[in-house]
Amino acid sequence: MKRNLLYGILFAAVALFSMTGCAEQPTIDLKACDSFVAAKPVWAEGRETERNLTLSFREVVKSSFTKSAYIRLTASCDYRLSINGVMVAHGPSVAAHDFYRVDCIDLKPYLKRGDNVVAIEVAGYNDDSYYLLNQPSFLQAEVELNGEVVAATGEQFTAYDMQQRKQDVPEFSFQRPHTEFYTLTANYNEWAKCPEWQANVEPVKLVEQPTKTLLSRHVEYPDYTIHDAVLGENDIYAFKCNSSGFLGMEIKVEEAATVKLYFDEILNNGKVDPQRLGTHACVTYTLEAGNYSLESFEPYTMKYVHPVIEGGKCAITRIYMRDYCNSDVARATFLSDNGELNRLFETARETFRQNALDVFMDCPSRERAGWLCDSYFTSRVAFDLSGDTQIERNFIQNFLLPEKFKHIDEGMLPMCYPSDHPNQNHIPNWAMWFVVELEEYLHRSGDREMVDAAKNRVYALIDYFKPFLNEDGLLEKLTRWVFVEWSRANSLVQDVSYPSNMLYAYMLDVAGRLYDDTALHEQAEKVREAIRKQSFDGEYFVDNAIRGKGGKLALSGEHTEACQYYAFYTNTATPESHPELWKRLRDEFGPKRKETNAYADVPFANAFIGNYLRNELLSREGLSSQILDETVDFYLPMANLTGTLWENMTTVASCNHGFASHIAHVLYRDVLGVYDISPTEKKVTLRLIDSGLSKCQGSIPVGDESVDVEWTMQDGEFAVSISLPEGYTYETIPTFAKVSVIQK
Repeated sequence: MKRNLLYGILFAAVALFSMTGCAEQPTIDLKACDSFVAAKPVWAEGRETERNLTLSFREVVKSSFTKSAYIRLTASCDYRLSINGVMVAHGPSVAAHDFYRVDCIDLKPYLKRGDNVVAIEVAGYNDDSYYLLNQPSFLQAEVELNGEVVAATGEQFTAYDMQQRKQDVPEFSFQRPHTEFYTLTANYNEWAKCPEWQANVEPVKLVEQPTKTLLSRHVEYPDYTIHDAVLGENDIYAFKCNSSGFLGMEIKVEEAATVKLYFDEILNNGKVDPQRLGTHACVTYTLEAGNYSLESFEPYTMKYVHPVIEGGKCAITRIYMRDYCNSDVARATFLSDNGELNRLFETARETFRQNALDVFMDCPSRERAGWLCDSYFTSRVAFDLSGDTQIERNFIQNFLLPEKFKHIDEGMLPMCYPSDHPNQNHIPNWAMWFVVELEEYLHRSGDREMVDAAKNRVYALIDYFKPFLNEDGLLEKLTRWVFVEWSRANSLVQDVSYPSNMLYAYMLDVAGRLYDDTALHEQAEKVREAIRKQSFDGEYFVDNAIRGKGGKLALSGEHTEACQYYAFYTNTATPESHPELWKRLRDEFGPKRKETNAYADVPFANAFIGNYLRNELLSREGLSSQILDETVDFYLPMANLTGTLWENMTTVASCNHGFASHIAHVLYRDVLGVYDISPTEKKVTLRLIDSGLSKCQGSIPVGDESVDVEWTMQDGEFAVSISLPEGYTYETIPTFAKVSVIQK
């Protein structure tokens, strides 16, 4: 069956976003494949909605002279691909409801002469989660050798219900599907590596499923690097730092036993607590006698692993991790004469790579969910470390593809997506951050078409908020989960939440700029005027006002640190309009206040997002030295404990959170001095400010090229060397420092 060079026309919804199909040429663009030649979507007859069913697909293909070899595949949930028993890939890249991204993987490095076993394990979870969509199960896959499809679902591939993975198990967490519990014999993996394997179970009857709407993957394939854990005290293994991927174990079993692998990011009184995050962080194996090399099917996050052996006799010879991380972060570099900053940069890079596969995740552990607001910060880091907007494009596109969202109010956007929210919950504030991110995405990408495609979504969101506007033009009594940040501020969100209204005005301004709508600018300024008049009590902005029995709004009198940062970040306040408040925040707040407990009546901000907004405000004022000091004080303890950056300022929640990688962006912008890179203008903007360092250098990818900056500081003058991508120019923002630049 020769490769068909005429691919089907993309569906209208997909065409809206200019999806690139497979090119009509002999070679395949591994990022752009969005169709199949012969494969059909298939699943076990009548079982496409069965919960937690794993099917094992296999086909033996012959190879002699191999000029090219590819497999194209997609599924509704997760698959794991192996060739001759060697793990090759895990996927697919996630997409919106009723859309499926196609992976196209080069098989040539894995094939041998003669018979090769192509094995694909596919999970059909059919469970609501924030990580994988609850959609009927299927696999669609085909193998192409030398331009000819030699195996395709619907014609070849046999599937088995091996019943090695137990179905009736708890969910891993509220946000993720089922835990993993296996019952295995020593020959458990023969089906995946032996061409002559004889099944002791009947194959399932596969039937064709409805035609699927297919999309290109568009993002890089993951990094699958393997690294070992080291055995320490109390039989606990430790990785060098928090790690995300597939937990592996090699074990010799002399007598049948059950082995439970408990894991977590930190130790609690010297022990692993698998329920610390509200999870069942454990992979369980019931093993007959024999030698095993085992890997979890699902990716998890951990620094520590505690194996517990129940019954029998066995010896664990190795605990390891196969990374499931972003593979395009190595080109970015940062090096200064401050070793603590260098460590923070590497910690931010590690945090990012574990949280940015195909969407920007909040954490790779309990959720693996693509949250708005988190994405606003993480998307900046993606551009800095990888030099493109591939992941952000997918992330935004997922929010635009569905005609409507199930389970949430019309006009609203999901708080995280792709995900299922049958409890009808959403965060109205996070939908505002989606609009704010669009403007920065346009600057980074020049993708006006995507921004224009988002216009209906943006205006539908603005319409959603209209019924909540009170007589003052402020949002009042927003419903569902009104979220400001993880602190006391989030207990002060009714009836009129001033931080929510500050962000609302900011969103209106952004939408006005994106779509040239002066009416939105005018509305934004009226909202700000109302907030200034009502919320500012002469010293602070008060978080909220309550409508009393007489119908009047009365300030609660509570003012949080986070609320003040919202005021300045959204331009409701400026250092010029509120100089005393700004001076107090600048000079007397920050990490040192935890020690002094100054202004005890102002509840502390948390990492997400108050302390990160604080960094942004200090940056606006060019306070690089202060940013350097506070960044070390706030975040170095995280780097030292887990090697990743956390959701909160303490270990009460995730210790590996995507937004927190924003520290890398801060170091590039406020320490290295690369203030902005504009691919559309082909211009780099430098802002060199004395931070107390004597030298710094860094390389920031831009497409396939890079911006390389190196400077030394001596006697109050910067000596800068810069290398730019072809066609780029640079400009320097004037500061108090003297700057001399040499362009290489």
